[in-house]
Amino acid sequence: MKDSSHPLVPPLVPVILAMITGILAGNVSSHTHLLLAVLCFAVLAALFLSKFFYRKWLVFWICLLAGIWSGYQSFYIHSPRLSPGHVSHFYNDPDIRVVGRIVSFSRKYPYKIRVVLDCRKIVTTDSDTETQVISATGRLYLNIYGKTDHSFKFHDLIQCPGPIRPIRNFGNPGAFDYQTFLKRQGIFGAVHTGANKIAMVSQEKSFVLIRWIQALENTRNRFYHFTMNRLDHQAPAHVLAALVTGIKQQMPTQIKDLFARSGASHLLAISGLHLGILTAIFFYLFYRILSCFPRLLISAKARKAAGILTLVPLGLYALFCGFSPSTQRAFIMISMFMFSFLGEKQSHPVNILAGAGILILLADPGALFSISFQLSFTAVLFIISGLGIAGKYQKPHIPKILKYPASICLVTVLAGIGTFPLIARYFNMISMVQLPANLILVPLIGFVCLPLGLVSLLVWPFFPGVSGVLLAMAAKLVSLCLTFLAWLTELPFAWSHVPSLSVYDMVAMYTAMGAGFCLLSFKRTKPVILVCSAVITIAGVYGIQAVTRTKLAGHMVITILDVGQGNAALIQTIEGKNMLVDGGGFPGTSSFDTGRHVVAPFLWQQRIMALDAVILTHPDSDHMNGLVFILENFRTGTLVTNGDKSAHDAFTRIMTACERRQIPVFVPNCKKKQILYDKTELAFFQCASVRPGLDPNDNSLVFKLKLQDFSMLFPGDIMKAREHLLAQVVHKNLVSSILLAPHHGSNTSSTKFFLDKIHPERVIVSCGFNNRYKFPHPDVLARYRQRGIQVFRTDTQGAVTITSSGNGYTIATHKGG
Repeated sequence: MKDSSHPLVPPLVPVILAMITGILAGNVSSHTHLLLAVLCFAVLAALFLSKFFYRKWLVFWICLLAGIWSGYQSFYIHSPRLSPGHVSHFYNDPDIRVVGRIVSFSRKYPYKIRVVLDCRKIVTTDSDTETQVISATGRLYLNIYGKTDHSFKFHDLIQCPGPIRPIRNFGNPGAFDYQTFLKRQGIFGAVHTGANKIAMVSQEKSFVLIRWIQALENTRNRFYHFTMNRLDHQAPAHVLAALVTGIKQQMPTQIKDLFARSGASHLLAISGLHLGILTAIFFYLFYRILSCFPRLLISAKARKAAGILTLVPLGLYALFCGFSPSTQRAFIMISMFMFSFLGEKQSHPVNILAGAGILILLADPGALFSISFQLSFTAVLFIISGLGIAGKYQKPHIPKILKYPASICLVTVLAGIGTFPLIARYFNMISMVQLPANLILVPLIGFVCLPLGLVSLLVWPFFPGVSGVLLAMAAKLVSLCLTFLAWLTELPFAWSHVPSLSVYDMVAMYTAMGAGFCLLSFKRTKPVILVCSAVITIAGVYGIQAVTRTKLAGHMVITILDVGQGNAALIQTIEGKNMLVDGGGFPGTSSFDTGRHVVAPFLWQQRIMALDAVILTHPDSDHMNGLVFILENFRTGTLVTNGDKSAHDAFTRIMTACERRQIPVFVPNCKKKQILYDKTELAFFQCASVRPGLDPNDNSLVFKLKLQDFSMLFPGDIMKAREHLLAQVVHKNLVSSILLAPHHGSNTSSTKFFLDKIHPERVIVSCGFNNRYKFPHPDVLARYRQRGIQVFRTDTQGAVTITSSGNGYTIATHKGG
C-alpha cells in the first residue's frame, strides 16, 4: 500500500529546488570567496528534499548533482575567471580601439543606439605610436550617438574607439545593483562613441542562418518605422509597435505609467501572456486547416501536427522580436507545455513548469535573479495551483456566457496575488483596478489588436496600403483602451505607491499564502498544525528583523545621496519630519530620471511615502530634474524655493504639480526666514546676502540646519561673490560642524575667507565619478587639507550618512568608512 503520509510531489520539483539552492549558495559564496558554501548548501538541500519527499537515494544523488553544478556555475557567474585580455583590464584607457562583433539587435533610444558588443581584439597605441593587437574577451554595451547612413546589424564585425567605462552603481542603501545585473549577462563595461567614428571590419560571408536573422532585424526595424509614420507617432502607434515588434525604447513614460498603474504592463512585453495568446491563435488556425484532411483528423494526428507547426511561427516571431531573455523563457515554457500536450501523457502542470525552469537555469543560472523570471514563474505557479483548487469547488454547470469572464477574472486574481509581493518589492506599486483593466484589455488588445497587427505585418511587404488600413483599425481600438485606462487610473485609490518590502516581508507573505493554499488543497492536512506552523514562521521572521534593525531612535539622520553629478539630501529630524533637499538630475539630452530611479527608491526603502518639505536650492538641472517625479508622486507639505524662474520643462512640471496637488510654495525672505520644529531649526540666509546681477548659482538658497550643538550648512551652488556677501553679513551664524561643499567642489567656491568663517570639521562633496568638470578641484581639496578638514565624497564613497542626537555626531559612508 502506498504511503500517504507525504503529499504527492511532482518528481522534478525537488530537482529545481536543489538547483535554486545551489545558485543562491553560489551567489553567497561569491561574496565570501568560499566555494565550500556551495557544497554545504547543495548537500543539505539534497538530503532534505530527497528524505522529505521520496526517501530514495536516486533522488538524493540527482538533487545533489543538480545543486553542486548550479552552485558552481553561479559562483563563476558572480566571480568569473578573467583572462589577461578581458575588457575589464582596459578600463578608462583613451588610447585603445575595440574590435568586436554585434551579438544583439539594435535598441534605438531618442538620442542613441545601443548594441551588445562581443569583444574580439583590443588595439593599443603606446607613447611611441607602436600598435599592439591583443586578443580580447568579454562583452560591452556600445552606445552610438549621432546619425549615420550605415545601419548596425546583428553579427556585424566593427571597430570603435575607447575608452571602456566600467559599470558603476549609484552608491545608496537599497539601490538597484546594476553592476551585478549586467555581470550576470556577461556585460562588463560600456563604450560611448559617435556613429562616424565606427568602422566596419572586412569579414567573410555569413551563414544562411545569420543572414536570416539579419533579414528579420531589418524587417522589424522597417515595420516599426512604417507603423510610427503611418500613425503619426501618436500614443496608439507606440503601443502597436511594442505589441508587434517588441520595440518600446521610445515609448513615452506616460504610456508606460498608464499600463503600470492599471496592472496591465504585461500586455506591452513579449513574454508569457503574449506568446500564449499567439500559441492559441496559431494552434487554432493550423488545427482548422489540418482538420480538412480526413486521414489526419481520424488518426488524431491533426492536433499533433498543429502543435508542432505552431512552434515554427512562434520561434520565428520570438527571433523577430529580438529574442530577449523574457521572450526566451516564455518560449521554453510554452514549448514544454506543448510537448507534454502532444505526448498525451498526464503530467502534472507543476512538473512541466519545473522542467521548463530546469532548462532555463541549466542554460543561464543567473536567470534566477531576473525580475521577469521570478514574476513569470510565480504567476504561472499560482495560476496552476489556484485553478486546481478552484476545480474542487467549481459548480458543475456554469453558463457558457460566464465561463470566459470568470476564467479571466480568476487567472488575473491568482496572478495578482502571487506576484503582489514581487511587484511591491521591485516596483513599489500596487493596482486596485487590475481586475477590470485586464478583463477589458486582454480580449481587446490580446485577441483583436495583436492579430490585426500581425496580419498587417504579413501583408505589409505586398500591400502597404492594406497594412496601413489594418493598423489604423487597431489604433482606433488601442486609443479607446488608452482612454479607458486614463479614466480608470484617475479613480480615487485606483493605484498607489508602496514602501519597499524587505526579505522578511516577502518570506512572511509567501508563508501565509502557502499555508492558505495548503488549507484549501489538502483536506487531510490538520488545519491547526498548519496554521500554527505558519504563525511560528512569520513570528520568527519578524523577530529576526526586530533584532537586526539598526535604526536609532531619538536621532536626526542626514543622508547625502549619490546622484552622480548633482545634489540630493534627505533630512530626517528628531521630531520625525522628512525633508528632501534637491533631487539631482542630468542635463542635456539624458533621459535618465534621477528622481524615479535613484531618489524615490531610496525614500521607499526608508519607508517614506510623504515629505514635510522639499527644498529646491535653485532651478539648475542637476538639482531640479529629479524633483519632478518626487512632487508628482509623493505627498508633500511645502515646496521651498529661492524664487527664481526657469524656462526648463522640469521647472514647469514642478510648478504644475504644486498647483494641481495644492502644494504651497514658500520663498524665504527677511520676514520669513526659518522653519522651526520642536528642537530642529532651519535658518535661511537669503536676507541681505543676495544682490541684483549675481550669477544664478549665487542666488541659491543657503540654509543652516541646527539641532542643539550640531549644525550643518547647505550652500547650494554659490560661488565667490555670494560667499563674501555671506561672510560679511551673517558672520558668526555661519559656523557649522559640517559643510556640504559649495558647487560640488568647484574652484569658484570654497574660498579661504568663507571656510575660515564656517570653520567646519567635515566637508561632504556631492559629485559624479570622473565627471567632466573634474570636481572636486585639486586646489579646493588642498584648502580643506590645510585647515584639517576631513573630506567625504559621494563619487568614491557612495551615500554619506550623518547621525546626531544634538551632542556630537557620527558619519558613515555606504561603501564603508
